[in-house]
Amino acid sequence: MSIRKVGNVDVFLDADGLVESIQLTGRPLYLTVEAALLKKQFRGETIEPGAALYTHVSTDAIIKANPDCYYYDERLGTLVLRSLGGGGMVEPGDIRNGGFGMILAGEGFGEGSSREVAALALLYAGIGIVFAPAIAPIHRQNLINNGMFPVTDAGLAWRLAAREHVGVSELIGTFDGLSKRVVLNGGLFRFMEARSQGRENDRPIDTPPRPMTIAEKILARHMKTLHGAVKPGDGGFIAVDAGFSHDYTTAPADSMIRAALGRPPKVRNPASVHAFPDHLTLAPNLPGISEEALAGIKDLRDGQKRIAEETGIQYHATAGGGSTGICHTVVREEIALPGQVILGTDSHTCSAGALNCLAYGIGNTEIACVWEHNEVAGRVPPTVRIRLTGNLRPSCTAKDAILHLAHQGKVSGIFTGKVMEFTGSGLARLSFEEQAVLSNMAVECNALTAVMEPAAPLVRYLVERRGLAPAVIERMLVYADADSEVDETLDLDLGSVQTLVALPGHPGNGAPLEKVRGTRVDMAYAGSCTAGDMTSIAMYAGILRGRKVRVPTFIQYGSERVREEAKRRGIHETLIAAGVHVIEEPGCGACINAGPGGPRKGQVAISATNRNMPGRMGEGDAYLANPLVVAASAVNGSICGPEDL
Repeated sequence: MSIRKVGNVDVFLDADGLVESIQLTGRPLYLTVEAALLKKQFRGETIEPGAALYTHVSTDAIIKANPDCYYYDERLGTLVLRSLGGGGMVEPGDIRNGGFGMILAGEGFGEGSSREVAALALLYAGIGIVFAPAIAPIHRQNLINNGMFPVTDAGLAWRLAAREHVGVSELIGTFDGLSKRVVLNGGLFRFMEARSQGRENDRPIDTPPRPMTIAEKILARHMKTLHGAVKPGDGGFIAVDAGFSHDYTTAPADSMIRAALGRPPKVRNPASVHAFPDHLTLAPNLPGISEEALAGIKDLRDGQKRIAEETGIQYHATAGGGSTGICHTVVREEIALPGQVILGTDSHTCSAGALNCLAYGIGNTEIACVWEHNEVAGRVPPTVRIRLTGNLRPSCTAKDAILHLAHQGKVSGIFTGKVMEFTGSGLARLSFEEQAVLSNMAVECNALTAVMEPAAPLVRYLVERRGLAPAVIERMLVYADADSEVDETLDLDLGSVQTLVALPGHPGNGAPLEKVRGTRVDMAYAGSCTAGDMTSIAMYAGILRGRKVRVPTFIQYGSERVREEAKRRGIHETLIAAGVHVIEEPGCGACINAGPGGPRKGQVAISATNRNMPGRMGEGDAYLANPLVVAASAVNGSICGPEDL
């Protein structure tokens, strides 16, 4: 028997090199809400289990996007969790220097961004085991892919924390078959190596013919099956139609391949692989940015360009190296089509689900597999069907509907790890870009992704914006079988949806506008992959026309196409006349605290973006609202609806 170290955890291997058991050699770290208990552990003292633990610790709290994600080496281990609780709870080096090997937290650990660097930061800090009653699906997969051990059973966690020797069968007992194989091999790269050597055989899915949901039908066409059918829990390899990464993730994926395989990446199908320099395009202009951070940004962006040149992947940059658009916006405009599988190194990849395709976020390890093999290991997720009826109120948009569902998801966990399948007569009453808001924020409901039933707005978009013939489109569209089984069916009358504002801390903190009306704001931000589309831009202009903003207001276009259309329609001039600071270069900007418009410490922002976890947009507080409310609040100087102007 041999031993492999995964952080401060001993992993015992059998004669074939497969994981047999594990034992914690480091200390358990309880992420207590009470600061004194947390500090006590950092001083080397032991606390008794039972204290309240932090819940909904997002990947932004695990590792800050700006500036910590500019690195992808061992420096991450000193920076992990320094944004916990908004900052000040964990100092740089506290965890790595404390000899911890296991983290114990409350439910919702790893929610938010799909960035695999969050898992790597934990690993570099010595953490090999993560316990939480519920772990966000993408983060859980990133832990597994890096040879780490996610645990959701409390009894098992206490035994591990007590340094009990635990067999792998107990650790993976509830895992799907494919995840078990990845864990046994010690991570995704080792599993793929074993597969290439014939030690891990592909096993066709043998599910008999059955009625299927939209997601199941798409996967049945992209996975190896015996009968052309799949069911939730089936695992295997998924053929990928298009994969993409952005400037935070392309160079780290390249680095992981070189470290694991000892060679540069070999991209099997460069025409289907895309790279976007969209996240960091404005970050070098942030006030007070350090020389070290600037060097990190340059390394990431230069690395992405180099990789594109060496491999021939599609590089979506301007001639000067700037951004042509936010990856999710451009994917909708140019790349994704109905019935496809689209994977990207960003949790909001689900945005493309509006195109009746299966699109979801993955980590760097998985995009590396897409580069090398044009496929990725995966499993069939369960589905929750959401039947929309009625019409939204004049002051409401699709943003209010998804904030309503995000609150439901946070409270009940009904969507966790599942596909949200939107259907019903109400869906056809939403424009394509409003439907994209629903799919974009599926991950804020803690779902894996969302997919739309085909409706007239989608067909119209594909004809008018993508130039496809109706007959061609009809052959692509995927419909659920009438008697297909789902985990849950929810009915939502759009007319019952109130105008909502998500309180700072979580997109699931939706509250009626009446509860926060009059709250002072210091700034307003509008843009991002959720609200930088042409429909949203037109909403801002409709409120701002003939008015002036009272607080600094930033509007950023989602793509070059959106910007040029706004100029053709005179909307750009309307925004300028209202006193808006229009950011013409499309990108993610303030949504990830990498551009102007984010709240500094002590400031309050109203934002049309998708996330407001602590530290996400900056050190201040951010309220999330629909475009109409954001524009009206910018004019008013406090939170209000358009009817209040």
